[in-house]
Amino acid sequence: MRETTPDVSAEIVGELINLAGRQRMLSQRIVLHALLGLRGDEVAVGVARECLDMFTASHARLVEGDDHFPGVFSHALRELYFGSRKADERIRAFMELAANAFDSLGPVLAHRVGHDSASESAIARLTAAATPLLELLQAITQAYQDELRAVEAATAKRQAGIVDELAAISMRANIVALNARVAAARAGDFGREFAVITAELADVIGEMDRLVQGVVGKRTNDETPGRAPERHFGFRNQRMYARAAG
Repeated sequence: MRETTPDVSAEIVGELINLAGRQRMLSQRIVLHALLGLRGDEVAVGVARECLDMFTASHARLVEGDDHFPGVFSHALRELYFGSRKADERIRAFMELAANAFDSLGPVLAHRVGHDSASESAIARLTAAATPLLELLQAITQAYQDELRAVEAATAKRQAGIVDELAAISMRANIVALNARVAAARAGDFGREFAVITAELADVIGEMDRLVQGVVGKRTNDETPGRAPERHFGFRNQRMYARAAG
């Protein structure tokens, strides 16, 4: 089981997947518009700067977090960003390359020179960094997808524990109801009022049992369609026995 912070929901991880996936698109737009800027397209450079701003802000949200996102929240993500792959360092290096490349385009945009060596060299370094960065961003997106699976598995495990606890309570309550109905039947006329109470108790237990069966059935259908939850059959039978005893 992957180490995952318990309070990170599947919805949040899903949003993080989208945010990480958008980084791939932004990185490619940064390079594309930088190349257009090398041809003197001032609008393209403006778009590239906007993409870099979004890329930088998104990286900060992914790594550092904010009021909505938790930042790097698991061991696997920490290892990816700050471990041997140095994703955080490499991404920040790309952002610096992009900023330097845009600054180098100033003379080109001012029409003072054509393709000067400084701007061409800066754009070449940025372009060379784009392909390995894209592979890294893909790995980051995949890592968040793995976290989503871990969160969903942990949630399913917690739900299973709750169902088991409810089922155990239902079983004990059914046994109590069975004994109470038997005692009321033995008491004859003196047990009629008590029998009414135990009948109501049996109805309440029945509702609880149906809720348990509904949750178990949904979970089982998600795991193995068409297969009934065998371990909870006894609760339904005990409720029928309790009614028959009355």
